[in-house]
Amino acid sequence: MVTIKDVAKEAGVAISTVSNVLNGVDIVSEEKKKLVHAAVEKLKYVPNMNARLLKSSRKNTIGLFLTSIQGDFYRMLLQSIHLQCKVKGYMLNIYISNENTSEETYRMLLSSGVEGAIVFNEQMQDEYIERIAQVNMPIVFIDREYKGEGMSSVTIDNTEGATLAVEYLVKQGNRRIGYIHGTFCHDDDARFNAFLNVLAKYNLPLDEKIILRGYFEEAVAYSEMRVLLLHRIKMPDAFFCANDEMAIGCIRAVNEFGYSVPETLSVIGFDDIGSGFYNKPALTTIHSPVTELGTLSVIELIRLMTSDKPTQGKIMKLKPSLVVRDSCKFRI
Repeated sequence: MVTIKDVAKEAGVAISTVSNVLNGVDIVSEEKKKLVHAAVEKLKYVPNMNARLLKSSRKNTIGLFLTSIQGDFYRMLLQSIHLQCKVKGYMLNIYISNENTSEETYRMLLSSGVEGAIVFNEQMQDEYIERIAQVNMPIVFIDREYKGEGMSSVTIDNTEGATLAVEYLVKQGNRRIGYIHGTFCHDDDARFNAFLNVLAKYNLPLDEKIILRGYFEEAVAYSEMRVLLLHRIKMPDAFFCANDEMAIGCIRAVNEFGYSVPETLSVIGFDDIGSGFYNKPALTTIHSPVTELGTLSVIELIRLMTSDKPTQGKIMKLKPSLVVRDSCKFRI
């Protein structure tokens, strides 16, 4: 088994330097950090988490690893996870990976010392999932389907939710339907594939000119819609947006150009954030059970953490539902 002494020897530094780097103690030069990380990579070093937990006395602490905390979706998720941790008597530490990279999240997991982790990192590559599995830390993923020994997933059924959204638009008589992507992630992939499948089912055309990329942000979707409208590209009958924030940005841009939602264009979102209800018009959307997502992720993680023997994880999918408001209109 590779030890911290082996890493120090490979990197040509002191053992204390390796310990400081892995624990995030910011007293090491960038040059030595690079040497240590290179040695860790080369030797595939995995710290002994049980020893570290005993040393740091951070049992009963859950780590939540995210790439963002902006927006209503993350607010609702954080609140539900924090409340459930409080009810169950666990401390909650929140870690945000600024670079949104698999490597950064992997290092944060190794150095955190928490007893178990909830991970929401859309950019996490499969290679790093396998490496995280070797750490022997109980983990629940809430952005992908994965299970293994001590590792589970609690996810929203994106395929079913997106299918509900696009089927609803089609049944309202919309034939030319656009899509606004989020980031490059599992959630968006599933929602877009469902969108494509419904178009194919009804023999509807796919027009690349009305496939936009909003990165799950209202401001970006707003800008992309403005570009579309400035180029006088033929307006679709409807847009399915991969989240509510982008749907709100889309509507704002359409309104500023003198068009009307839903008279000119129907818009449907995904998530059912609070601001969608107060939008003008009120946003038709797919309700994501975000509170349930947060609550069940904590319950499942505690199940894995408190088991007396190695426990096989499981995959749980939460069912979304259609919320009909005012941003869509029959065109038949």
